[in-house]
Amino acid sequence: MAVNYFAASYNITDMIWKKFNALGTEVIIVAALTPEQEQKKLLDQAEKIVLDFDKKFSRFVAGNELNRFNNFSGGEFKASETLIDLLKEAKRANVLTKGIFEPAVIGSLESSGYDRSFDDIKKQDERQVNPGQITEEFFRQPRISELEISGDKVIKPAGLRLDLGGLGKGYMADFLGEHLLGRVSDLWISAGGDLFIRGNDQASRGWKVGVQDPYKPEREIFAVYTKGEKVGIATSGIFKRKGRIGGFFWHHLIDPRSGLPADNDILAVTAISSSAKRADIFAKTVLILGERLGLDFIDAQTDSAALLFFKDGRTVFSQRALPYLRA
Repeated sequence: MAVNYFAASYNITDMIWKKFNALGTEVIIVAALTPEQEQKKLLDQAEKIVLDFDKKFSRFVAGNELNRFNNFSGGEFKASETLIDLLKEAKRANVLTKGIFEPAVIGSLESSGYDRSFDDIKKQDERQVNPGQITEEFFRQPRISELEISGDKVIKPAGLRLDLGGLGKGYMADFLGEHLLGRVSDLWISAGGDLFIRGNDQASRGWKVGVQDPYKPEREIFAVYTKGEKVGIATSGIFKRKGRIGGFFWHHLIDPRSGLPADNDILAVTAISSSAKRADIFAKTVLILGERLGLDFIDAQTDSAALLFFKDGRTVFSQRALPYLRA
């Protein structure tokens, strides 16, 4: 699998670590905290913030705010400030990607086989999947573009259901990095491989992020150097959250042009951008679009680059990727 991980090749003995499980993954924070900041237990606060967010906005937690929103029949919904912010981010991403980033895909995810927490999917049952029916039902459902937000009011179209998992990890990494830990000069936040990174100059090399071979995850094939900048990095791929029902292969990245799991030659995409959420959104977008359209898209984003890994073993770099691969 082509995923990002922390390459501990620098002296970080003076930094504080925190590791915990949330957002359906492992969250790791490495921060250069002053004694005063450490005494405030900033990383404990970070864990609490992420766990609270997870409880409110996971689609697998019954009765939480996201599920109340999804089950609401339609009309004006009283949303929290955080949900409104998430919805605004989702709508902006939908516009930027011309509809490719589309969180209104729960129906397709459930019908394709991703109908429970991935940790609970031990083996597939013997259901039969009808792709044509999934597509037909998908195009009958409202999209995020039909949601209206005015101030603190959210007007939800009837039948709209959202999965914010494609945004949540990057959103939280950015929130912690920009707000709670905004004064920390050297910082590494990983939410399941969605990274928010700042500082650790190391003579302008910055942090080193290893990129693993999609077919041999024990082998690092590239190293991304962050140059001491604030950088977001994320990988999306079809190598983990996947399964098979009968003869139908499913994974968690739905192409809104068909309502079905994206079907092209790309195995994984690692995106680099100015924030974790942008990197997360762009990695998914490039993978869904495919090679030609995906490269056109990422090359049009002046703050972003991507590494594309293909099922046939090829690796393709976008226009702005190479400088990040040089120490």
